[in-house]
Amino acid sequence: MLLLTAACVLLTSTLTSAGQPYVNSPYVCASAPLPLPLCQRLSLEERDSFSQASLASPVSSNSSSSPWASQPECHTFENTTQSFCVYSSHAFANSRGISILTTPDRAEYIQQLPAFIQPVALSGVNKQSSPPYEERQLPGKGRGLIANKTLYRGDRIFAHTPVLILDADADDFEYMDEKKWVKMENEATDRLPPRTRELFWELFGEPVLDPVADRINKNAFEIEIDEETHYAVFPEIARLNHDCRPNAAYFFDSVTLTHYVHAITTINPGTEITITYIDPHLPRRQRLRLLSSSWGFNCTCSLCSAHPRLTRESDSRLAQITALTQHYDEWETASSEMALTLISLYEQERLYVPLGSAYRFAALTFCAEGNRWGAIKYARLAIELETLDSGFRDPNVRLMKSLAEQPEKQSCWLKRSMRTEENAAKV
Repeated sequence: MLLLTAACVLLTSTLTSAGQPYVNSPYVCASAPLPLPLCQRLSLEERDSFSQASLASPVSSNSSSSPWASQPECHTFENTTQSFCVYSSHAFANSRGISILTTPDRAEYIQQLPAFIQPVALSGVNKQSSPPYEERQLPGKGRGLIANKTLYRGDRIFAHTPVLILDADADDFEYMDEKKWVKMENEATDRLPPRTRELFWELFGEPVLDPVADRINKNAFEIEIDEETHYAVFPEIARLNHDCRPNAAYFFDSVTLTHYVHAITTINPGTEITITYIDPHLPRRQRLRLLSSSWGFNCTCSLCSAHPRLTRESDSRLAQITALTQHYDEWETASSEMALTLISLYEQERLYVPLGSAYRFAALTFCAEGNRWGAIKYARLAIELETLDSGFRDPNVRLMKSLAEQPEKQSCWLKRSMRTEENAAKV
């Protein structure tokens, strides 16, 4: 499976995935956006206001309020008492529809999400009257999306709900019957509305196992819902090709079940819109090997195809970045100069997606030093990029918002001098 999870590395607390091509590898990544114009989006506060209280009262799949189109098809596999069922809704997301292969308990949780019970939660999702891109056939790449207008950091490229969600626990052939599982995947696809089913069949799937399973395995993204891993298929994002230095970032919002893609840097008209399929911190040789073994192509991005001396310098910077990120948890004692060096290295590498974590590191080091304006500057920068990479509800974004507004009232304020005094008292 492909699976894009979203923000591939950084601060220890940032090592999360938000929707990345599903591949069984520790080097495949995870995703986040800036607030859009008010006419195009709900405000962040409105999104956050989707009450968890709405998840409090269970709704039976047999009740009149159930969103499912018909009685779920369920199967119990050998060596387990757990049932896995196919739940489908044609009405979901303004008739885009969805099929979910999961357990009854998890389906009950999902059907109580705002995505199902609060139509306003999906306002503007799955709709684009004037897309900022056009689809073209690209030499050696197949289909790709080309910007037809200038896109600036934070501009939304698209936002879509999944057409399929598959429970990761069910997709475990150690105790599942593979043939039964593939049959359930086919059932889930067959239950989609006709137009949505067409979108699924337009996806590429290298013939290996079964036409449906092959498309899922090649195009699914790893997501988390209620802290449980699932795989999801978003047909639209499959049109985005890989680049080791992408110009777009993505994340999955588990409350609205929406996958967002935004520009992470300026994208000029005529430029291909790209995302990364892997951890961009890997050196060139490892990137090429992973992309070839997992996706079957030889990366020809500008970084991978640069002169060997330039790629060696890039690998050297990446090694230094990796070493510096090991100090993320040491912000109380790390110098702001170290943080600024890390930012400079990321900028040299054009690694804009993980740069948000470096900004957060800098904000915390300046806060620990008691540098008010340094803390505010980098907290604001972190808010922008980490929202684009990790989503509207990311706890690090909330932390940086508090720091940007009242740095002196945060626990990091003057932490270094306090630590120095504590150490002196022990002597």
